[in-house]
Amino acid sequence: MSSTRMFKHTALAAVIAAVLAPTQVMASDADQVVTPRIVGGGTANQADWGFYTQLVSRTGNRSYCGASYLGNGYVLTAAHCVVGDAPSKVAVKVGGYRYGATDGQRANVEQIFVHPQYNTSTLAHDIAVLKLDRQLPGAVTVQIAEGALSQYVREGDLLTVAGLGRTQEGGLSPTVLQEVDVPLVSDAVCRQAGGSYQNVGDVAFCAGYPQGGKDSCQGDSGGPIVINQGGEVIQLGIVSWGIGCARPGKYGVYSDIAALRSWVDGIVGNDQTDLVSVGYTKAQTLSSFIVGETKQHTFKLNNAGNVEFTLDAINAKATGTASDLVVTFDYCSAKTLQPNATCSVGVEFGAANPGTAGVALNFGIDKNTTAYTAVVSATAKLQVEPTPPPTGGCSNEWNANSIYQAKQQVVWAGKLWQAQWWTQGDNPSDAGPWGVWKAVGNASCGTEPTPQPTPEPTPVPTVAPTITPTIAPTVAPTVVPTIAPTVTPTAPPAGVQPYVAGNSYGPGDVVSNLSSVYECKGWPFGLWCSGSAYAPGEGSAWKDAWTKK
Repeated sequence: MSSTRMFKHTALAAVIAAVLAPTQVMASDADQVVTPRIVGGGTANQADWGFYTQLVSRTGNRSYCGASYLGNGYVLTAAHCVVGDAPSKVAVKVGGYRYGATDGQRANVEQIFVHPQYNTSTLAHDIAVLKLDRQLPGAVTVQIAEGALSQYVREGDLLTVAGLGRTQEGGLSPTVLQEVDVPLVSDAVCRQAGGSYQNVGDVAFCAGYPQGGKDSCQGDSGGPIVINQGGEVIQLGIVSWGIGCARPGKYGVYSDIAALRSWVDGIVGNDQTDLVSVGYTKAQTLSSFIVGETKQHTFKLNNAGNVEFTLDAINAKATGTASDLVVTFDYCSAKTLQPNATCSVGVEFGAANPGTAGVALNFGIDKNTTAYTAVVSATAKLQVEPTPPPTGGCSNEWNANSIYQAKQQVVWAGKLWQAQWWTQGDNPSDAGPWGVWKAVGNASCGTEPTPQPTPEPTPVPTVAPTITPTIAPTVAPTVVPTIAPTVTPTAPPAGVQPYVAGNSYGPGDVVSNLSSVYECKGWPFGLWCSGSAYAPGEGSAWKDAWTKK
């Protein structure tokens, strides 16, 4: 998977389409860009994957995401593959084995159901169900997990993932379906990868090798990861995201179908009835802030069902130590939301005292009597001056403006700290058990020397000196001609490939340009690294895509 084995849509799609070869882009009018694809695997046996489904545009045949056929005209995929899309633009090829071909049973999408708790930032609850415009007689269906993942597999058991994504990070798409076996990884081990991996658990699991080499990749998103138990194939997860493709220590992340099964059954089981479903995040923790400052947040409410509803009785209340609550905007009150539509309410609040401060947004809809509540909270802290670093001239004192890479060490607050991943501006003293900094010892930069008393000077008798006037001779100055120094151009850093305009670059790629080294930022900013307008170190826009090392 790639720094999210996905990225897609409109402006981003236009940029990527302009800089990638045609085989690297989906259907020209799909408004979606490839996501994860298989690395380190081989050609899949078509007979084993009859339920594999490709997502394509209504007018194209190139797959941009994977999926699986549940039967009765329903398809299972990842939310990030379809969120914000109009059903009228999406089609599927059930049993499609070849990339860009016309094989498989084709059908149009009639409705899109995205999990109401899908989070675009963390990719939690990354699951969606598509209702097709017709039944597909004879199509192969897949059995999906229920209960708990632990009923089917244990840590280290091999799972099989299939897709039509790239065969290596930044590579090309295959001609036929690929598959690869990867072992299940425990949540604890996966979280050690740091960054976004620390959120894995509850509704997602990881799979892959610590040394890398085998993984799903860009273009595989939405596809199935399964286990074969005595000839019975059960889909356990959905390709969701990952950092790069098959990198050491960076595992593939998959939506846990067993944990999300009740929601899937609620969609498929309501085939002949109207489905009223409100999508929103029930509880969210924001970053901490200082007492006296203000905190902003935007609540987003979504129609995740198939019938319209009108929002009413919207009000916001302060919770905990929150104070000075202000509703900065309200685009939801009395708003009628069509299926898949979204509205938002903005709030701003402070804190009178240290503690947990938050806001509860209460609302209802005209289709039922349910009282809905979305809550956000943040820890309010007193302003505390940071502990000064130890004296003794430490050359590696932590600097808030410096960029640190994984395993770099700094001194701060009397301790030696080691970065767990890339960081800038994160104070080591604030690092918790899962923070970017880890204390690895006490600082030892030496101590200031103890001042020694200055000895009293020995008195010297005062003697009036004899002064003889000195006559300075007149000397003609020597004129030395100025020679312009020879300037030798700085060569690119050894071992780093020079930047080439027009080449395809992605998150984590390192290049040299103008005698400096740059690294392509993570998703989604890394999507701009391939654009000629973002050449590292040139112009004013390059900082949106690149970081100077």
